[in-house]
Amino acid sequence: MSNISYINGVYCNHQNAKVSINDRGYHFGDAVYEVIFYNNGVFYDYEGHITRLYKSLKMIDIKFHISKQQLKIIIKNLIRINRVEFGSIYIQVSRGIAERNHSYFKLNSKPILTMTISKKINNINDNIKGVKAITIVDNRWSRPDIKTTQLLPNVLAKTYANEKNAYEGIFIDHEGYVTEGSSSNIWIINKNNEILTREIDGKILSGITRKTISQFAKNNNFKMLEKKFTKEEMLNSREVFLTSASSFVTPIIEIDNIKIGNGIIGKTSIELRNLYFKNFN
Repeated sequence: MSNISYINGVYCNHQNAKVSINDRGYHFGDAVYEVIFYNNGVFYDYEGHITRLYKSLKMIDIKFHISKQQLKIIIKNLIRINRVEFGSIYIQVSRGIAERNHSYFKLNSKPILTMTISKKINNINDNIKGVKAITIVDNRWSRPDIKTTQLLPNVLAKTYANEKNAYEGIFIDHEGYVTEGSSSNIWIINKNNEILTREIDGKILSGITRKTISQFAKNNNFKMLEKKFTKEEMLNSREVFLTSASSFVTPIIEIDNIKIGNGIIGKTSIELRNLYFKNFN
């Protein structure tokens, strides 16, 4: 973690960065967030992330009066102050401070904006490695399309996956269809060499990296379909990979102890990962 964070107009040492015990983000998860990757002067998918942040705020009725232009100035300042070359910025906006009450009806609170920086080691050029995953029954609330901090089911799923020596937990809905990962969107390449990812149907988060990869696939003449697929289809596919702002394009080579593509990373996953990095470098 880097040294300087931002809380509601103040840049401060991370160890001194504090929010009120009555912040509604702390009480209820009444907050939204975004994570944006940064690499030597370039923000990956910046406009997409910021647009989704404001959309999420609107969807849960948080009146946020900082403009996109003002927000970008703060973000750039935080990057500069922390001397970040490679890493990510976490942005969170809560409804604000108020006495604990479930309802925010007629609540006159001021949203709280916080930001932290994570410096990382540049591993973009490392040899790509496949990961393992497990499947989990999707028990989340019915609005995973809003990027809120209300993530307990995701936290439990990710932790359970890690306990099983897996990188990701993949949610399966009550009809047997794949929704998404605990912190990622899930893709398959089927036997017809078609790239599939679930459509934006309210059951998944509209991933920004997902949108970019989808466009790259179409622009480079891949057969790209946005449609539901079952757990069985996933397990029998040629390739599986996940996408997210922090994992980019990551191949999945084993799910529930079943090897995907004989446990070998497929070339489509590698091509899409390379296209993603090429676009921003």
